[in-house]
Amino acid sequence: MSEAPRVTVAGGGLAGLTAALRLAERGYRVKLYEQKPILGGDLGSRPAGHGLDLDVYPHMYLSWYCNFWRLLREVTGDERDERFRPFTAVKQLALGDFPRFTAVGNAHSARGMWRDVFSGAGPAADMFLFAYATVDMLAERLNPTMSLDDVSVNGFLHARPYMTRRTAAACDAFITRVWGVRSYLTSADDYRTFLEYSLAEPTPTFWLARGPASRQVIGPLTEAAEAAGVEILRDTKVTTVSCADGRVSEIGLADGRTEEVDELILAVPEESLLELVRSGGGGARVVEAIPKLAEVSRLRSQRIPILHLWFNRKLRHIPPEPVGLFESELALAFTDISQTWEDVPGVGETTVLAVSASDRYGLPGTGDEDDGYAMLRELADYLDFDPGREWRDSPDVDWERTRFESNTDATLFINETGSDIWRPPVACAELANLTFAGDFCANRIGMTVIESAVTTGLEAARVIVERRGRGAPVEIAVPDTGFAPLYVWLRYAWAPYAVAAKAWSSGSDLAGSVRRILTPTRPPQRRES
Repeated sequence: MSEAPRVTVAGGGLAGLTAALRLAERGYRVKLYEQKPILGGDLGSRPAGHGLDLDVYPHMYLSWYCNFWRLLREVTGDERDERFRPFTAVKQLALGDFPRFTAVGNAHSARGMWRDVFSGAGPAADMFLFAYATVDMLAERLNPTMSLDDVSVNGFLHARPYMTRRTAAACDAFITRVWGVRSYLTSADDYRTFLEYSLAEPTPTFWLARGPASRQVIGPLTEAAEAAGVEILRDTKVTTVSCADGRVSEIGLADGRTEEVDELILAVPEESLLELVRSGGGGARVVEAIPKLAEVSRLRSQRIPILHLWFNRKLRHIPPEPVGLFESELALAFTDISQTWEDVPGVGETTVLAVSASDRYGLPGTGDEDDGYAMLRELADYLDFDPGREWRDSPDVDWERTRFESNTDATLFINETGSDIWRPPVACAELANLTFAGDFCANRIGMTVIESAVTTGLEAARVIVERRGRGAPVEIAVPDTGFAPLYVWLRYAWAPYAVAAKAWSSGSDLAGSVRRILTPTRPPQRRES
């Protein structure tokens, strides 16, 4: 038998680790390079002192992530609820409503839709339209009324005659809470696919990890990869990729070494990918062999600052579910990790909030402490604590443990409208031994979620196995989305009710405006001296 092919993987995120593991299990000689000291990418965790890791980003793990859950079950042998806690809805908090949190965004089942309608997150008429908009978008698969490839979620919503301002705001709040991007940027086509998959396995809606991702996910995956024979080199950056005669020939490392390549998987973020495909000498650059890769520069990503806020006490009335702050100027959301990390030493004694600011452009930008305090100050408008007058001034905050992360080194891909044509495919015909992996690559899911990273890693492994003819086929599961005819029927069956809900909402707004006009404003009373 011939010697097993060598596979070089650049990038130790979830996609790279998945591809490396599956190939090593099939007898390939795999070497993985990661430029950072930690693995996991956006699903990684940073050392935070006191023997604790804190996640780069807080994540919700959805039930329909079939390939992710299968992979994790295989490497840990644990049942899902041993490492994760199930939830059925996220929460919302409006300014001045604390401690009254409302559930919203659980329109992933018929029961969930009706629960949202009467959740109190908004007027019942507007919340019914929120549920109807989900059905309406899902019906587009079999009964299209517009090209979803060309519009954002926000564009789709405002093009519908039944839409109201409050309904569109509720949808925007849900998308911002889950992905950290606004609905005017998110592709409607990708969001529809996300909804289809979510409805395929609606209960529970999502899970939260019972500890940092380094312990719950990345650690076990790394151990399984190394046990299968993967050689992992941290703090080692791939700086150049050279090709010749229709193949990638070698890579260069930051320390000046070069290494020949049999198979290469580039599982790095889009900015790093651009650097690599443009590297190498003239005539040997990847972008010269595949000019279309230059259009990766059109793809957008953004960083989401995270404030890990440790309090000196337990705050009362904080729910364990992720919370979005409705109409927050900084688009703040938070999760109380102290309620799910029960067995992590030092976490459960106080409230620990992982706070994100999806609108980082609203931050001062004059320094980490200024940005962190801006998040803290607005959060205090919604919750019951003293933010102090500046960073490190609040008496309610444990400043020794509190950390602000700007996340300049961990950007999230934006599923922007029309960007699908620029997302690189997993394999390319021009270079026979080059594959790509990562959630920004073209994949059947579209949305930037954990399952996208796992799926593209599996796709890269599948391509190499098929190309080399060595090892068992790589299995990739697809959720069952065979409910499209039902959505078309519901679109028309519920249409009269949507018209009535729009009329009710508009009538309520008009009545409120008239009432404010007719209600006399009493002049201020002059005090007698």
